[in-house]
Amino acid sequence: MATKVIPDNASNDPLNDLEQLRLIVFGAAKQELDAKIEQLNQRLTDEMSKLQTHFSEQFSLVQQNMADNQADLLLKLSQSNEIQESNKQAFLDTTNSLSSQLEMAENAAQDDAQQLHKRLDEEVNQLQGELKDAVERLMAKLDSVTNELTTSKTDRKTLAQLLANVANNLEAGD
Repeated sequence: MATKVIPDNASNDPLNDLEQLRLIVFGAAKQELDAKIEQLNQRLTDEMSKLQTHFSEQFSLVQQNMADNQADLLLKLSQSNEIQESNKQAFLDTTNSLSSQLEMAENAAQDDAQQLHKRLDEEVNQLQGELKDAVERLMAKLDSVTNELTTSKTDRKTLAQLLANVANNLEAGD
């Protein structure tokens, strides 16, 4: 039997032997596994790059949409403010117009009230004059009847009837 000479440094290292065995048994599988890991790593890198590009595009679209929406909202807000200002001005104009119309109506009502008061005063004065004249006529008639009765010596019963007639005439005259 021939003995094999093993170098000192290789024979004494069990880890080295184990590594050599592993390389013999699993060497091809390991290389294949390493290649698959490298392919998977490359594919993952490519997919991540695509995903990053896609996210960048989507983010840009979202930013653009937000900017467009913001511009639309600002435009609508501006239009709304203009409409509100227009409505406010219309309300102010209407209020001023109504205030002027109310003032004119108040002045007209005061004028009408003054004219009515003046007309009523004139009619009251006229009625007072007519009533004064009627009272004076009645007093004159009463004086004349009283004088007549005094001179004709009429009895009390006739005098009462005459006074009742005068009272009736006064009531009928009103």
